[in-house]
Amino acid sequence: MEWSTDLSTYPTYWHSRLKRGFGLGTGSNYRPWLRVRDVPSDGSSGNPKGITTGRTYHLLSKLERIYFHYLDRQPDVVDIREQFPILALSETQSLCAELGVKHPAAGRYPEPFTFDFLVTRQKEGRLVYQARSIKTPGDAADEKTRAKLNVEYQWSERNALDWKLVDVSGFSDDLQSTLVFMRGWFSHRYSADERIANDFSQMFLKLYEPNVPLKELIQACASRMKRGYSLAQNDFRYCAWAGLIPVKLNSKLTMHLPVTLDGKR
Repeated sequence: MEWSTDLSTYPTYWHSRLKRGFGLGTGSNYRPWLRVRDVPSDGSSGNPKGITTGRTYHLLSKLERIYFHYLDRQPDVVDIREQFPILALSETQSLCAELGVKHPAAGRYPEPFTFDFLVTRQKEGRLVYQARSIKTPGDAADEKTRAKLNVEYQWSERNALDWKLVDVSGFSDDLQSTLVFMRGWFSHRYSADERIANDFSQMFLKLYEPNVPLKELIQACASRMKRGYSLAQNDFRYCAWAGLIPVKLNSKLTMHLPVTLDGKR
């Protein structure tokens, strides 16, 4: 799913932003309609670099950051586009009139509705698009917010697009810190080798004991495999990120505490 670059398709007051590529493109060439600096923040926004696309993201809340990291490690995800606009203005205006909802605007000029994420997955040789919205439980219960979400849903239904409001009930601080800890291999510029990753994960699971601090388990693997400790740390991070070591995501993950694995006590 990609919007046309023909500016005549859109209102003239959007042209300056569209010329700079906002809301257009895919993969590393996509630019979100909204950026961190465009939206008031309570300090929970962020600009992580994506592993899937290699570009810098504009995430407007802690919940968006958690969901982004969650998506970025899924092997069938081939593109993640944040703050993705619905540029079919006449369609959303008609829907708003039909549903009795006030259309977003900046002053007297209409603004597009935006999905928090448009996710592209590779499924059985074809691309599948999913629109996802992220709201706190309080915002999701707000009448005006729900009305706007209904416009997103109705537009998606009419355009055969899978839309969902993400269940954020399990989005904890531990989940966020664990995902960031695991993806440290990427920020450390570690080059993954699948053969080594398979060997490391098998060694780790063989040596695993639930009450042993993670640091000691990694040291034991490093010794057995004759690898440096720093390198073995990134071996672990990558294996956990790739799912080769099934870390329980909502558990606290640090070098000085035991690591909890799914299905293990």
